[in-house]
Amino acid sequence: MRIIRARLKPFGGSSEFVSIKGRIKGLIERNKGDVFNFVIDDGGIKSVKEFGPDYIDPELVGKTIIILDGPYYAIFNEDGIIDITEIEAIDESLPRQHTVDQLKKLRKLTKGIDIGDRISDLNKQGANISYYRNAIDSGIESYEDFEKSNKKFIPSWNLKNLMSPYSNKIKRVKDI
Repeated sequence: MRIIRARLKPFGGSSEFVSIKGRIKGLIERNKGDVFNFVIDDGGIKSVKEFGPDYIDPELVGKTIIILDGPYYAIFNEDGIIDITEIEAIDESLPRQHTVDQLKKLRKLTKGIDIGDRISDLNKQGANISYYRNAIDSGIESYEDFEKSNKKFIPSWNLKNLMSPYSNKIKRVKDI
């Protein structure tokens, strides 16, 4: 379920729906306490819902709905007020070594019965798949591996007039 358009409820006249996430967020924040019309996409089914202090839709009360594709979410309160929150997701982070070890143990137990092992190799059948492999078999770098391999890295090396960010090459640019 996501909000794809919004507008203030027109009284007497008509107004257009806004379909840009920043403008939807701004519209809701600037007009707290007003009644809104939202176009909500629920798995391909689009419907117009009304919500505000004058009309509280029981389907929307207590729900948190994403605005377009994020990172803004609309929280529908029981009093008819809509709050906007921004939820930032962590895109990438490295797992710890014990997690990688657990994954390797699990892979060892499921070798041969995993669905990826049971289907035929698509590369041999002419499929255009560049990276068709199990990530655990090819290796997962842990945070400890990253720290170990970057132990000699010098942060802000270019501001210190060094030729390289690694400490084994400590020639200064000004010395040349």
